[in-house]
Amino acid sequence: MTDLVNRTEFELTLAGKLGRAFTAQEKILLALLGDPPDINKVPPAFWTDMSAALVAALVPTLNDVYNASAEALSSGLPIGVDWSMVNDGAVRWVSEHAYETSKYATSNTRRAVTEAVNRYLTNQQTRGDLVRALTPSFGPNRAESIAVTEITRAASEGEQAIARELSKDGIAMIPYWETRNDEIVSRCPICWPRHGKPITDGKFPPGHIRCRCSTRYELPKVRR
Repeated sequence: MTDLVNRTEFELTLAGKLGRAFTAQEKILLALLGDPPDINKVPPAFWTDMSAALVAALVPTLNDVYNASAEALSSGLPIGVDWSMVNDGAVRWVSEHAYETSKYATSNTRRAVTEAVNRYLTNQQTRGDLVRALTPSFGPNRAESIAVTEITRAASEGEQAIARELSKDGIAMIPYWETRNDEIVSRCPICWPRHGKPITDGKFPPGHIRCRCSTRYELPKVRR
């Protein structure tokens, strides 16, 4: 498999869910901060709720991508896989990863909000300045960045699950890093050097934020 089928659809779906979650949380945050804003008025429960909202947005789509990727890779193989194990792995990985991703994203947001409020107070900014300062944390660009990155990650994890199942039967699939091979990727110092080469260090896509690279798997050559 060189790329995820319906990738754009998955990205748009997840970006939309994350965008709606960010928009809702931003409205609540601005109300809690008050005017003039006071970061101390934002209770810990707000950040817990924000993290939970991101988990709710991430889980369904990442689960779909994981399974779609696993099914696509397995469909071209001459041997079956234990789908109960693959499905259990999908539920476990998606749950754990969505939690860690939302926790990390919320932590970054909390830090950015605190810094924005401090700048507002220190530099005597306007309410509009504060709202604009929060846009990178709650705007559509961030939602899209997370969506693109995590779709790539879920697709990669789904394929790796199939490779692990096959390894139990003594079949060692060989993974190769595949980029989109365009002008943008050719300038990427992380992904371009890996293009078309076997993955031997255990590092799979995504290589960075907004990475759309994929993995191509090949069956080991049979010696005659």
